Amino acid sequence: MNKSTKVLGHDALFPFAFLFQDTKSPQNELSDHMHDFYEIVYVYSGKGTFFIGDVFYDMQQGDVFLIPNNTIHRAMPDRGDPVTSTITFFSPALLYKDMMDDSFSYLHLFDLLKKRKKYKISLSKIEQSRLEEQLLNIQREATSDALGSRHACILTVHQILLDLHRAIADDEQAPYIGHTYSPEWIQAILIHIHDHLSEPLTLSTLAGKASVSPSHFSRVFKETTGIGLVVYLNMKRIIKAKELLSGTDLTVSSIAEMCGFESMPQFYRTFKKYNDKTPAVFRKGKSNGLR
Repeated sequence: MNKSTKVLGHDALFPFAFLFQDTKSPQNELSDHMHDFYEIVYVYSGKGTFFIGDVFYDMQQGDVFLIPNNTIHRAMPDRGDPVTSTITFFSPALLYKDMMDDSFSYLHLFDLLKKRKKYKISLSKIEQSRLEEQLLNIQREATSDALGSRHACILTVHQILLDLHRAIADDEQAPYIGHTYSPEWIQAILIHIHDHLSEPLTLSTLAGKASVSPSHFSRVFKETTGIGLVVYLNMKRIIKAKELLSGTDLTVSSIAEMCGFESMPQFYRTFKKYNDKTPAVFRKGKSNGLR
């Protein structure tokens, strides 16, 4: 296996990044991870657990994880057998828009998986070989000075998304295959948080609902998700706020209340921490068609 190579880092004009064959240990994995980019993770070897949205997955050879933008996720590699993977980050601005075929779009795959809460695709040996060759092609193009190398990278990303969409085309009604890593009460709590973000969700309240002590709740929650409770709640609330700011005409104060923020200053402060802009500026950017 080659050493990891970050062959491209994104910039404003080319919002794309590529980390080729990177081996991660638990010590160097990000703890609380959310961004505006879409992400494709392919696993070559190793094992671990991937927490995406509200679901836990096993990681193993041949798995692909597709992560929509603004989705909480964290990989937790096994200490004895860490995961080696290639990660592709890109902005949807780089993808072709829908043309005459209304039955297909490149981003529909992410929307479909998010709706089904099934972010993992397990590939056959033939599919693994094809994807590995495609990722190697991106690495070759990204490290060359050939004419149009960046365009070649994006063309290959389009082909990867099309292949993955076809791979699950006959399996759209299948339920997700989750992971049994977490205690049952953790999964129940994650669902409860998702459904009750507008309410006060304190450590003591959630611990009581799980029938465990606050200290036990706090420790197991972070060990399981890789994210502290306060950070997780803030991230979930900001994700919901961004959806409401983008998709509704509700006032900023109404959105703050619906997302469970105790005051407008708290909402503005937390929103800016995760987005580097105020809610009003974020909404204005969306209305102007900016990413």
